[in-house]
Amino acid sequence: MSNQLSHNQEDIIIRADSLAALMSNLEREIKQIIDSGEVAPKDSWIMRYQVKGKYGIYWYYKLQSLNAIFPSQRDSSKLSKYKHLGKPGSPAYNDAAIAVTRRAKIDALERMKNSLKQGWIDLYEEKERTENKTNKHSRSKSAN
Repeated sequence: MSNQLSHNQEDIIIRADSLAALMSNLEREIKQIIDSGEVAPKDSWIMRYQVKGKYGIYWYYKLQSLNAIFPSQRDSSKLSKYKHLGKPGSPAYNDAAIAVTRRAKIDALERMKNSLKQGWIDLYEEKERTENKTNKHSRSKSAN
């Protein structure tokens, strides 16, 4: 029985090391994305809107957020929920598209990291149960 428990504890250590390596890799990927350029704010997206002009209808784009976080174009002391990007393919539009893509990648990696952290917690609880079995088994042997 003791050999089986020891084997279980070794297995837990191996799995814990594996989780730690995975979390480290995710952290490294997140850092690489952040270092590669601008990252859009959380809860922001690119939105298309229509403007009726003298010669027809025009489509423009803006970076939009749930909260007012962008400097206002009219009054830089105020914040806005929108950042005008102009026409598709413009430098501002392209930069925003890349920044939103970076944000989406980071968010996905963060969700995976949180899942691994939950697995780590579950593994710790499994380790505690295994140790309690070992202690219980040791006490019953010493009592005999």
